[in-house]
Amino acid sequence: MADRKLTPEQLRMAVLLVILVIAGGMALKGMISTGGLAETAGREAGTEYETRDLPRLAEITAPEGDDVEALTARNPFTFGAPPTPTRNLTPPPTRPPLPTRPPRATPTPRIYRGEDGDEKGPPPPFVRKYIGYFGPSHLRVAAFRRQGDEPETIKIDVGIEGEVLDDIFIIREIGLESVIVGFVGYDVSEDTRVPLADD
Repeated sequence: MADRKLTPEQLRMAVLLVILVIAGGMALKGMISTGGLAETAGREAGTEYETRDLPRLAEITAPEGDDVEALTARNPFTFGAPPTPTRNLTPPPTRPPLPTRPPRATPTPRIYRGEDGDEKGPPPPFVRKYIGYFGPSHLRVAAFRRQGDEPETIKIDVGIEGEVLDDIFIIREIGLESVIVGFVGYDVSEDTRVPLADD
């Protein structure tokens, strides 16, 4: 007859069975040595009780005065009035101050330089409009339009490079799209460019 090998599951079951048998035997031996369950039941049957001298419930008197109201003020089996809400004594938070804008920087007044390098006031504005030029490239003549003395009149002024208009404005350079105008008594760095009018 061929040898049968136990599977790991069968081996585990066999070990557990042996452990249970040993544990059961030890428990049975302990019960027999102490007298068993019958003695425990007999001990419970012979339990003695002592009586105490307690007053009857009807004889208990309630305390007098304010304590009576405290005892009878609320029935624990009914809902009482809701408690009065406690007033919030915390002061409201103070709002942070609104952010302030930094002060605007005061623009530094522009300093104008005269021909001698000294400071001067601003030159008068050039109110003429440059409308183009005519003549050969080596001798260009610039044409300017300005408002006349009367509202309906328009005047045309012409000038070549180096010419002075109104004893104030110097025509420094005439180009296709602009004219450079200087000012009498002012440094060359104060010259301004007048673009070609589009109207």
